[in-house]
Amino acid sequence: LGRATAGRGYGTNVAAHTSVFEGGRVRHLVAVGCENGISVVYSLEEKFDGSGLSCEFLKVAECKGHTKAVCSIKFHPRGGRLLTSAKDGTARVFDGRSGWAQAGVMECEIHDPSGPPPPKIDVSKIKTKDPRMMKRPPQILVRGCAYGDLEGKVIYTVASGKRGPAYLTRWRGLVPLNTVPPTGAPPPGGRGGAAPQPPVPTEYRSEYRVQCSPVPVSSASLSPDGALLAMGNVEGQLLLYDVEQRRIIKKYEGHDLPVTCVASRPVPNQLMLPGELEGGVSYDACSVSADNRMGLWTLQKRSRIRPPGRARGGRTAGVAERIIWRAMRIPLLIAAALAGVAVRDTASVCREEFGLGSLALEPGAAGLCVYREVLWAEDGRVNFVPE
Repeated sequence: LGRATAGRGYGTNVAAHTSVFEGGRVRHLVAVGCENGISVVYSLEEKFDGSGLSCEFLKVAECKGHTKAVCSIKFHPRGGRLLTSAKDGTARVFDGRSGWAQAGVMECEIHDPSGPPPPKIDVSKIKTKDPRMMKRPPQILVRGCAYGDLEGKVIYTVASGKRGPAYLTRWRGLVPLNTVPPTGAPPPGGRGGAAPQPPVPTEYRSEYRVQCSPVPVSSASLSPDGALLAMGNVEGQLLLYDVEQRRIIKKYEGHDLPVTCVASRPVPNQLMLPGELEGGVSYDACSVSADNRMGLWTLQKRSRIRPPGRARGGRTAGVAERIIWRAMRIPLLIAAALAGVAVRDTASVCREEFGLGSLALEPGAAGLCVYREVLWAEDGRVNFVPE
């Protein structure tokens, strides 16, 4: 339907989409994060002509600030801001009401929060030029970022190095009291004939930082309710992390190579996605790996629909069991019929022997009566009446 070139000489890593209501119609915005650190915002315009529907990508702005490749990109829940994270160790916020100018920066750390911070290394004081002898600070890769509430005041970032554990950081946005956004500001994208307003400076402070994975995380996605964080690591594992309890609740192993993309469930479990009602399984996350495989993961222990051919204990009956049941079905019915006849004769012939008085005085009389009168007849008691 349509396509656009984000840039020449570099590729794109991630993309995000949002819809905003503007001028009495719904406007679609698409943002892509590039390898050179620039994020490009497009407006997706739909056109109907004689040949059918076509789409056109109109470039709105370029968000500059990162010095290395962008790893994750997310729109504000209300569509007015853009959140990005990159391999330069930072996460940045761009304000749409100011022409998508930078409005805040978060510098992530990957050392143990319970211990002292690592010493800073001044590269300018290193005399040797041999790269093997130069001790540089570890590169911080912020692989994931997401908004944690509808107002956009809470932000989560997932950062790690090329080796070692990954850390989840919760940020709180603080807006100065003397900087109130003006009323009647233009909508996201700076359209409407009005000049873009200066960005509202926002300071982001770290509330806590915890270890969320023992190995580097390659992709992350937060559920819309902000409760479940899905993370894919470099070992091909998918982790479901409880943000409130700050612990891993489930770990899946299904990929052979690092996970390149993760998507958490976009709607609550009460709303069914296509195919979930027929299959009886609600998926909590989806992952894609460099091994060209996609995985769907769930916290359910079993399907809500009982498949046909299942036994009571949940085990499928084998071929041998079905053959034995078919062979023994008729003999079992005959044995059940004979047992019914024996019970009837016992009740009519040995009624006195099964009385309370007889059982108390002669306990063995009842069994002897059943044996001699019902089950087995002696030779002397068999009399044939001549014709």
